[in-house]
Amino acid sequence: MAGRASIVNIGRVGPTAVRLHTEPGDSYVAGSGINERDDLTLSQSETGCYEGADQWWAHSILFPNDYVSPPPSGANGAWNWGVVADFHQTGTANGVTFAIEAMPDTAGSPGWPTGLTLSGAAGDPVNPVKYSASIAPIVVRNVWYDFVYHVKWSSAGDGFFDVWVNGVRKLSYTGPTLYTGQGCYLKLANYHVPFGRASSVIHDRVIRGTTALAVAPGPLQGVLQLVGGVLTPIP
Repeated sequence: MAGRASIVNIGRVGPTAVRLHTEPGDSYVAGSGINERDDLTLSQSETGCYEGADQWWAHSILFPNDYVSPPPSGANGAWNWGVVADFHQTGTANGVTFAIEAMPDTAGSPGWPTGLTLSGAAGDPVNPVKYSASIAPIVVRNVWYDFVYHVKWSSAGDGFFDVWVNGVRKLSYTGPTLYTGQGCYLKLANYHVPFGRASSVIHDRVIRGTTALAVAPGPLQGVLQLVGGVLTPIP
């Protein structure tokens, strides 16, 4: 929503970060329909998301006191959800290329997702390959979640997507990571179903590089370790 993004004095690295804020009624924004959103985007060229590209990314998210989780799903058949970041496909497809989802704190039915989750879809835009992973069963306020991604963008089986959160590997996927004939672009988001309350998400430290050392804020399970206080690749 225009005018909702702002710079705040709480940074993961440095003194500031960006706050994405929504108010009730922030609907019909860039194709959101009745859902409410405040997003920032990079272009595909700025993201560098093209067939065959091998990238490392880092990105940190904080859920402040005024973040509001979506209500539990299930009432009147409702499916409640939120998205706080994604790599969005450049064309039409049945699902977002890759997303960090902020789901309700409690499940509407047994087995339904809660908390922070990862989801991806790629390959055939009509009948995609889908993959997912759970990050945390509930969103914790005022704690930085440090994401690191290693991805090879490919619409074929040689693609991969590895994700670490606060240094712990949460996803290790091999397979298509792009829709056939499409690329993607990065979005920082506060995008969710309408639930009648204002809500905020804070983003910082968005970095793209060619190695884990170029982007990681600390050790990464299976990849980087501290040796004498120095971040070092694991042999």
